[in-house]
Amino acid sequence: MEHWGLTLPDVDATQDSAHGPLDEDEQRQLAEAHRAIDNARTARWMLGFSLEVVRRRRLHRGDGTRTWDQYLLQEHDGMSTSEADRLQKTWRLAQTVQKELGRPLPDSHLHKLRPYAERTSNDEAARAYAALYWAHQNGGVRLVANQVQQRVKKAVAAAKGVSDPAERSQAVSAAWVSAPDAPMPTQREDSVSRKDKGDDRGADPVDVALKLLEGAWRAVEAATEDEAARKVRSGEEAQRQQAGIRRIGRVLAKVKVEADTDTLDGDVVVDAELVEG
Repeated sequence: MEHWGLTLPDVDATQDSAHGPLDEDEQRQLAEAHRAIDNARTARWMLGFSLEVVRRRRLHRGDGTRTWDQYLLQEHDGMSTSEADRLQKTWRLAQTVQKELGRPLPDSHLHKLRPYAERTSNDEAARAYAALYWAHQNGGVRLVANQVQQRVKKAVAAAKGVSDPAERSQAVSAAWVSAPDAPMPTQREDSVSRKDKGDDRGADPVDVALKLLEGAWRAVEAATEDEAARKVRSGEEAQRQQAGIRRIGRVLAKVKVEADTDTLDGDVVVDAELVEG
């Protein structure tokens, strides 16, 4: 705690004592807390690196008789060999992503990204993940593990049956970029330029609402891919949820976007209605 400069307050903050934007000291405390979180994530892949060193150099043997399993039991609180293997297989990818992204990725994201790296390379997977992460950040949408998994599935499926490693890597990379269900890095540049120019002030509320709807749509799509929930969901619940989604779609289809005046090819159009479908 001394290293991070954090101390626990004697009294918790309340709405009366802590309101409005964070002051300089509060910003420092928040930054230190985030650094501690990143440090913990970095420690995960460093553990994998350390385990690989111990195993490959047979440093686990101790007095000469200790096995690898015994080492994990005694020195790592009974860590399973499967967990140790997973950490050893993923630490290089995690390190590469951290260098590309400038921060460590969550362990759940790392697990979903592995198939992409296995079919391309750690460097390619790191560049792809960083582009996806920043596109979501600049779009105001939180990137979750299920979204990474969906895009990886689509990208990997594009290379099915391709035996040549170079062609397989190209097919996976192309499918990753062209997947329609998530923003890509060109939007990051546009978003940054708009913020720099202050163009986002006074944005059309319909555009703001559309962004919220897009985020909701992604959340629903990710939720439908949750295998654990699918296994316990009854047929009746699934029908109810499907009906709810369709009902929302029918309501949205009736929404009209109107403009008092609009200009098309130099002509002024009055009371134009833009109705989809």
